[in-house]
Amino acid sequence: MILVLIPQTTGIPIHEWASFMILLPFFLHLVINWNWIASNSAAFLKRQANKTRFDYVFNWLMYFLMIIVTVSGIVISESALPFFGIHFEPDGFWSKIHDISATLFMAFLGIHIALHWKWIVTAIRKLKFKSDLHHLIEIKSIMLRYSRQLLLIIFVSTILSFIIWFLDYSQWADGFRISSDVHNDEKPNGIRKSWMKYILPLLKVTIITIIPALITGGIMRLKKRIRSTSA
Repeated sequence: MILVLIPQTTGIPIHEWASFMILLPFFLHLVINWNWIASNSAAFLKRQANKTRFDYVFNWLMYFLMIIVTVSGIVISESALPFFGIHFEPDGFWSKIHDISATLFMAFLGIHIALHWKWIVTAIRKLKFKSDLHHLIEIKSIMLRYSRQLLLIIFVSTILSFIIWFLDYSQWADGFRISSDVHNDEKPNGIRKSWMKYILPLLKVTIITIIPALITGGIMRLKKRIRSTSA
């Protein structure tokens, strides 16, 4: 994920191919947690814990962001799709949408990590890389077991992708392109090459991801103290 989020450091080819590769664990993550998705979808309108309801809405928003990042990334592809003979014209609108959605996704990723930090730490402590490596062969059986759910996720993702694609024909997108072209014309040509060019993107991802995570963690600890005090 870090390699995907720092294209200025890795270069466009690595960024795009890594982005396509990360779609597999993304869909696998959804399939593995299908029971949680199904049960909370059915119980969303019913009485349930505020944290569970927040997690449910937050995960949907994160999913939508992932779709937007993917669709906009495909439209502005400069390496992966041209490799297959598919070429798109450079588009300032989709470039800006890709940058904005990717930045928001970084912040959401930080919050997501903070919400599940205890589980992550516990899982890492229990993980034994050599002995647990054989569990990777279960990916195929998981895909077959949840094949219907996987097809449903792919179908919904495809429909949402086409809905997002239709933004390309909106007046809002045309206005965005005009302002983007004017802004780009004002920028000086050429990028200064130095070690900072490779460090700053990584620093940006770190800050945008960690700050929301720290804020979320602080809120969770504060709520826990308030509950323990009131109890």
